[in-house]
Amino acid sequence: MSATPTALVTGATRGIGKQVALGLARRGYDVAFTGRTHHEGDAARRPEAEALPELKLVSGSLDSTAAEIEHLGRRAVPIAVDLLDREQVLACAPAALAALGHIDILCNNAIYVGPAGERLFLDTPPDEIEKRLYGNVAAQLLMMQSVVRHMVEQGGGTVGNVTSGAGYAKPSARAGEGGWALTYGVSKAGFHRIVAQLLVEHERDGLRAYNLQPGAVATERVMAAGEKLEFVRRHAAPVEVVGDTIAHILTAPAGAYANGGNLQVQDIARELGTLPA
Repeated sequence: MSATPTALVTGATRGIGKQVALGLARRGYDVAFTGRTHHEGDAARRPEAEALPELKLVSGSLDSTAAEIEHLGRRAVPIAVDLLDREQVLACAPAALAALGHIDILCNNAIYVGPAGERLFLDTPPDEIEKRLYGNVAAQLLMMQSVVRHMVEQGGGTVGNVTSGAGYAKPSARAGEGGWALTYGVSKAGFHRIVAQLLVEHERDGLRAYNLQPGAVATERVMAAGEKLEFVRRHAAPVEVVGDTIAHILTAPAGAYANGGNLQVQDIARELGTLPA
């Protein structure tokens, strides 16, 4: 096995995932990463860009993330994955393992948003309910299964799931008025349960796993969405700080953070001095 540490980060063409990938590269990791946007500008040409016009304004792609990782002197392995494409999801881990040889860290960051992402429950089409639950829970489980099996066989590994307070807290308002969609909260609640149950089965096999609660984050999409996501932006931390803090957590020595913990990323950033106290 290569002595070079490795990681797989999902949803890393921009936002938190990209900054986690870059943070890991700065710490000496070769990084496989996933996304749907192959080249700059692809996102703006998708059908959902009509409902999500901010996608026409944001940059980010597999190409650009790969270039930035390589600029840091580390190996980049871009893998095209649409969370709704079962075959692509199942092929992700084998592709990463074939390229890297092993996986030490998995960061599950990718989510499905979709054209009905901010709608009220009764205004959400049935197929969008199904897509959100599949893209935010089932797809992650399908992809994780191969990675966790590999980690158990190699004697350990670290899983970081980028969760959300929407998975366990009551919204302060309705979707579109400062709260989140019911489908998002339900999907994140299911996703949030993975870590604890995963460790019941595999902590004895050397697995570490964390729920990583990033709080409000000034991602490219949030900054481009204007008034629609103003309720996020006004409290948001810089995406670069959040992503790098997650990379710090995932590479910290065993015992630095409680295994199975629901870690508040911005609180840890304040402890590190990278966010104002």
